[in-house]
Amino acid sequence: MLKYVKSIPPTDKEVRDSFIKAGWKRIKEPSNLPGAILLSIPFMALGVLFSFLVIALFNPSFVDSLGQVFDSGAFSINIKFYYILYAYITIFLHEMVHAVFIPNFIKSGKTYFGIRPWGGFVYTTQMLSKSRFLLVTVAPFILLSVFLPAVLGISALLWGFIAFLVLLNAAASSVDLLNATLIILQVPSGSLMVNNGFETYYRRK
Repeated sequence: MLKYVKSIPPTDKEVRDSFIKAGWKRIKEPSNLPGAILLSIPFMALGVLFSFLVIALFNPSFVDSLGQVFDSGAFSINIKFYYILYAYITIFLHEMVHAVFIPNFIKSGKTYFGIRPWGGFVYTTQMLSKSRFLLVTVAPFILLSVFLPAVLGISALLWGFIAFLVLLNAAASSVDLLNATLIILQVPSGSLMVNNGFETYYRRK
């Protein structure tokens, strides 16, 4: 079943050697989380901007009220406990969206998740097609920061704090967007993909 772990498992060198011998190729990507976060900063900006444009399209009043706050110079942040709680709920939902697109993620025994002070992660050692791997990677951004604000905006339910959580999810999707870009640029269509710690491998079917 889906397992909770404190961190992404380290790279297994024996598995790496077996992959290479079997003809798998490693994607050129950051070898650790801090490096990935640093390289993903431009994607964070682009993701937040795109999500903001979706919010602006479906709820112009939110943008107007935000502009009034900045124009008045009376901008302040009051952090309340439930803000933090909802932020972590958003992170949890983000990770669960990753998980539900992994085939048989509950019963396979090869999928793990974790929620840490800095955020969360979902990790699987299942072998996936390139298209499925991409879907797992970008699903939280598409569903929670593009589709959801559009639906809520049409329903007149996209009020301020929800819009903030939508943008938070967009920012949290930066590493996902970086990974998706690396996969699109490096992995041929129709390939199989698999993780080994922070390393990702691919091979043509």
